[in-house]
Amino acid sequence: MLEQTLHERWLIFFPILFMSLLFPFSSAATDKVNTLSIDKASVPWKHLSFKGKQLFAKLVAEVELTSPSKSELDAAFISSPQGVPIATKKSGVLIIDTKISVKSIILPKVKLQNVAWFDPTTLSAMQYVRQRIGLNDAKKTYRFTDKGVFKFTKQPIDEKEILQIPERWTAVKEQFFPYNPGKMGCLDITVPMPIIYFISASKISDFEKPVTICVFNKTEVIYLDIQKEPVESVQLNYTEIKGEQVTQRNTLILAEVLSLKARSTSPDKAVDNFTLVGLQGNIRIYIDPKLRVPVQLKGDYQGLGELELKLQQMTHR
Repeated sequence: MLEQTLHERWLIFFPILFMSLLFPFSSAATDKVNTLSIDKASVPWKHLSFKGKQLFAKLVAEVELTSPSKSELDAAFISSPQGVPIATKKSGVLIIDTKISVKSIILPKVKLQNVAWFDPTTLSAMQYVRQRIGLNDAKKTYRFTDKGVFKFTKQPIDEKEILQIPERWTAVKEQFFPYNPGKMGCLDITVPMPIIYFISASKISDFEKPVTICVFNKTEVIYLDIQKEPVESVQLNYTEIKGEQVTQRNTLILAEVLSLKARSTSPDKAVDNFTLVGLQGNIRIYIDPKLRVPVQLKGDYQGLGELELKLQQMTHR
């Protein structure tokens, strides 16, 4: 009788145990990505210029934020052979255009341009263009859809084409990288450069605990954890442009610091060199707490050591 009672209890307990083990794993993905609190109106800048150098390399980065017209969007967006392309919503679209120039003792001069079309309230990427000239020349266009990312690559076929503009390059390659946003817990998927906008559009207090966003990195979606670190003093010397007023700022501030940590959506898998404004590794962003503007960025440049990018010019919106 006792054995029968224990057997009946086990039959009841086992399904409960199984369900309790199952559901935390199924809900864990949805808990990995935070609900973002983004205030587009709080972003004070439309153009930022950074410069940095170390023993082997010098890097200059120009970051511009614009609002495209519908006709500009129609002309820029490419189609995708798979999935439904991410469409614009009532919140509109912003473009963040980053031009990077790198001079290195070891490598030839390289010019990079990264352009991202994204939703200003969710960071959701619609299209992303990465262009490199000077080394391994290529123009890669990524169109985001509900089922994955369509990648269209153009490269010069020979040395003669290298001298031509990218639109005349004839080596073409198409790829599609599928993903399941729901399985990864990703409500929206962005790309690296809108992170600069996101930091200005958020409160520093939001990062007291890690804020996790989903970022498409080269061929896959990764998790990016952004967290507040102890404040640090930073010496600034940059030009501030507000309308017709030009002011030179030379001051020491106590900057808020945010660290960026990239990790794979798959357990025990390494992330393939997440890059922001040419920087990799232990990336840190320093923010002026009053202006809510990134004033300094630190990270590694292609294994050549740490590079520190300091704000040179800021233009208000």
